[in-house]
Amino acid sequence: MDVERDARHAEPDDGDLLRRSAGGDADAFARLVARHEGALFRFAARTCGGAQEAEDALQDGLLAAWRGARTFRGDASARTWLFQVVIHSCRRHHRRRAGEPAEKGGVDEAAALAAPESGPERRTAARQAGAAIDAALAAMDPEAREVLILRDVDGLSGEEAAAALGIGLAAMKSRLHRARLELKERVEASLGHPVEEVIP
Repeated sequence: MDVERDARHAEPDDGDLLRRSAGGDADAFARLVARHEGALFRFAARTCGGAQEAEDALQDGLLAAWRGARTFRGDASARTWLFQVVIHSCRRHHRRRAGEPAEKGGVDEAAALAAPESGPERRTAARQAGAAIDAALAAMDPEAREVLILRDVDGLSGEEAAAALGIGLAAMKSRLHRARLELKERVEASLGHPVEEVIP
């Protein structure tokens, strides 16, 4: 009896919530979005440009996800599918504003990476590195920027990132390797000195 009661009160997984959403359950969709909205917004903010553009792309993407929930086939996780939808929404927004100057959105302030007790030189260097990373990401091809953010910022597994991008794992790894090298080269060119590792 207790087992049945526990099963009834167990928190549904993402796949279950998405299946319920496909049946028109708005509460299930709201719960699914609440679980992943933070990561989806961070991804959109770093790929779309600025906060307003990210908000618009995210809202458009979530509306598309709600309308298209019944198209979910289960080939990837619900979380990965949501990233796919937001990626497509960001690309649509990018195409719409092609030719417009990119709004500065970028990566979180690199000054936060420096410990509060570090000296002014280290804080200045951290700010410069953050600005260089922001500029490098903004200048990169969207495909390179997307794979970097999915893997190195949002922490998706290789399989999840590949599925979100709609490519095979080997292709994702190759794209990620090239993107990391490009980011490092751009940051070094901006700073004027070699860096060991660049993490957006």
